[in-house]
Amino acid sequence: MKTSEIASRLGLETVTIRKYCLELEKRGFVFQRNDGKNRDFTSDDLHALSQMKHLIEVAKMSRIAAANVVVAGHGTPNDMLNEPPSVSVSLVKTDETMGMDEVQRYLEQQDDLIRNVQDVNNAVILMKEMMVGFQQQLATVSEENHALKEVKRSQYTTEFLTVHRLKIKLRKEAEALWQLEPEEKRLIKRWFRKSEENHIEKDRFIQKFVDANLEKSLKTEINY
Repeated sequence: MKTSEIASRLGLETVTIRKYCLELEKRGFVFQRNDGKNRDFTSDDLHALSQMKHLIEVAKMSRIAAANVVVAGHGTPNDMLNEPPSVSVSLVKTDETMGMDEVQRYLEQQDDLIRNVQDVNNAVILMKEMMVGFQQQLATVSEENHALKEVKRSQYTTEFLTVHRLKIKLRKEAEALWQLEPEEKRLIKRWFRKSEENHIEKDRFIQKFVDANLEKSLKTEINY
């Protein structure tokens, strides 16, 4: 894998990946290089960089401290993408010439690293539990939303068909009433040809009747 692919998988910038690699290499971590310059990353490298990201972002460790933990615990089978990070940190053998103060200070640093990694363990477990809860809530909301949409769609279709049916019924009633109107209103008389129906006035009469009675008809339909 190339640097850009590693960065994409971990959600980091390529420059950040290079900084992580430099810190790891300073502490003896070896990356393969295809031509002596560019790094070729393996799945183990991805695992190590993933650990380092978690230690920096979750445990709030510095790059130097995170690199120390990763290099010290490198080779453990845990996968940071699926399991909490290992709390196993190898203790480097102290030189017999080291003073007691140096030994004590070193051991305290190792204890701090172990506590930091344990905090990461707890944080990862908590995040997993939260994600499970969020996924369950999302599934429930999605189902409720889908059901609500179906109900609204059904209600809209029913209301549309009801209104359409009532309008047809009212138009027929209006046409019957139109025939009872006086001829001078219904007909247009012309001296040079036969009288013809006043369609403009008829359409106006029917539309006025439908508008005036549609709401009342809907209420009657609903109550029925």
